[in-house]
Amino acid sequence: MKAYLWVVVAIAAAALAAGCGQGDSSQAVETAHPRPQGKEPPKPSASKPHRKLKQVRLTLDEHEGPTSVGIMMAAKRGFFADVGLSVWIGDPQTPNRPVRYVAGETVDLGVTHLPEVALAQQRGAPIVAVGSLLPEATAAMIWTEDSRVHGLGDLKGKTIAITGLPFQEEFLQSVLARQGLTLKDVTVKKAGYELVNSLLFDRADAIFGGSWNLEAIELEELAQKPTVTRIGKLGVPAYDELVVIANKDRVAKDPKLIHDFMSAVARGTEAAVKDPAAAVEVIEEGDEGNPDSTPEITEAETEATLPLLSRDGYMSPKRAKRLVKWMVAQGMLDREPEVSELLTNRYR
Repeated sequence: MKAYLWVVVAIAAAALAAGCGQGDSSQAVETAHPRPQGKEPPKPSASKPHRKLKQVRLTLDEHEGPTSVGIMMAAKRGFFADVGLSVWIGDPQTPNRPVRYVAGETVDLGVTHLPEVALAQQRGAPIVAVGSLLPEATAAMIWTEDSRVHGLGDLKGKTIAITGLPFQEEFLQSVLARQGLTLKDVTVKKAGYELVNSLLFDRADAIFGGSWNLEAIELEELAQKPTVTRIGKLGVPAYDELVVIANKDRVAKDPKLIHDFMSAVARGTEAAVKDPAAAVEVIEEGDEGNPDSTPEITEAETEATLPLLSRDGYMSPKRAKRLVKWMVAQGMLDREPEVSELLTNRYR
């Protein structure tokens, strides 16, 4: 049955890719095509022999920004072209789209969170993580002075905003349980990319799943004095937060593409880390960045994020094993998957 559902998704995605989509949808099967305004890749260097580039479509997990700067730098400096790739980069209309796009083969590669890979595989999604972008979990519970929340126990009766990824609600349930609360004791609001605005405009009392190096810093730059409790302090084990995912069939058919992509991203990340000013510049020049950001916010977020980025794409099997074991213990997964099912370091 699960396999059948993903066949349906693939068929729907193909139809939408051909131009049949009608915009965003909140239905259970979300297969709309990514936004069409992705960045056009640079041409190969004129000093190099002309060769035909392989087209690759990539969907990020959110707006272009510090966590994806390695990818952006690889595109900007022609590192993808150097390995024979022409990469289209887009952001999804909603945060839970990358898994569906990749599973349905609407795009070739996507970016998502490792816990989401585990949950999606349990639902039957034919995906696998092939490289790490952000090997450290930066998610946090965040509130401001105006929220009148002084501790986790004060969240009862409050509204908590999440982006809308399934694993975030599961993780939130675990965090609340440590305070003797359940999801029924709070109102969970799926805010998409509007986590900060949810706090600023009193649509939520706290946000969960936003990052200490992004949303928290944006709030600090806006003089909001956020209280930030990192996810590691909330009982969640360490894990690779952002990973590149691919359809298992695509990995089997074209392993070189995966390897070449990850090698170019590693070069891009290294370049960004060595030249923070250039990293900020490439983010500022992006077509699909955070519309609410300012140069000051971008610079502060980039400064906090660059040291966290993976320079080689390696994913820790040991941490992944601890993560899925914990997810099983929390009732999030029916069984503990083999780490080799979840991820592979073969292509970095």
